[in-house]
Amino acid sequence: MEEIPTVVIVIRKLNKTTGAARIALQQISILKNIGYNVTVICEKANKEIINSYGGELKTISKLPLNSFLRRLWFNLLANLWCFRHKPSLIISHGDMDNADIIYMHNCVDLAQEIIYPNLKHQQPDVSKIHHRILNKSNYRQIVANSQLMRNDFISRYAIPSEKISVSYPGYDALQFNTSVKTNFSQKKRGELNIKDHEKLIGLITSGDFKKRNLSFFIEIANQLLKNSDIQYRFLIIGQGNIAPYQEKTTNLGIEKYFTWKKTVPDVEHYYVALDLFVLPAHIEEFGCVVLEAMACSTPVLISERVGAGELLQGDLKNLIVKGYNSEDWAHRIEHIVNNDVKMINNQLIETSSQYTYSYQHEKLKELILKNI
Repeated sequence: MEEIPTVVIVIRKLNKTTGAARIALQQISILKNIGYNVTVICEKANKEIINSYGGELKTISKLPLNSFLRRLWFNLLANLWCFRHKPSLIISHGDMDNADIIYMHNCVDLAQEIIYPNLKHQQPDVSKIHHRILNKSNYRQIVANSQLMRNDFISRYAIPSEKISVSYPGYDALQFNTSVKTNFSQKKRGELNIKDHEKLIGLITSGDFKKRNLSFFIEIANQLLKNSDIQYRFLIIGQGNIAPYQEKTTNLGIEKYFTWKKTVPDVEHYYVALDLFVLPAHIEEFGCVVLEAMACSTPVLISERVGAGELLQGDLKNLIVKGYNSEDWAHRIEHIVNNDVKMINNQLIETSSQYTYSYQHEKLKELILKNI
């Protein structure tokens, strides 16, 4: 009887809370359906979740070293395991330098240059690993999650254009959809104590408030509160140290208009409570939160360096703001909340419907079959 071939997925951390983890779990499911055994090599992971998708977990012990050396150790042992077992295909999520397909999720160097221009010559540990991986040429394909990332990698690492493709992340249409607005919008607004005449503007993120430009969001809020006849409220959801941002709202005298929450399990209920979702990020390689809000029929306003903006075509491009002038952003927000957004919402829903998990499933399947 012919032995069933094995595909290895290498990802240091795997849980359900990140975009990278969701893609890796889908890869396990696809490969199992195609007929392969799947081994997942991790440093930290939930074995039950991996097993439920059909994968087998191989854990590499975490050493008490600095970030870079720990990443090198993980890379070394993952390579050794693959050398001994000789799998049919190796898929890496930016954590191993010898892989057939490499999925990348961050533009670490570009973000450093944009957010910390005075420190751009200080190379972060993740950047060192990315340089090690992307400067090698023994991969078949690199997968970026936006054209923004693809362009940066081609210029920064001299990657041949035919060896790097774009696959936009997807979202769960069972969780994020228009029925959520019908069923939960008013209920959640009531829980948040938002009056009917008040406009709720929100920034929802997994974390990294510096990168998502929360400080500038507060400046926009200050402009709206001081120069508008509309009564506004603001909602911030995400993990991280919020103390300096709360202090900024206090110094501006606008703290009473803000509600702060940690990451929540029913985040879709908060999307539909919003009148507008705003993401003025310094840089966001993609931004699944934008897709999720769109799918929930909530209008969005985003900065020009958000990868999800590449999906917005025609009139929807007006939802992308160039530059970081708080008066400009406040003016755009006023325009949206003062006008009927039904047509915009319908266009956003239609656009988002093309990037559900089923879309991503087909893109992943196509890429895997091409490289096996």
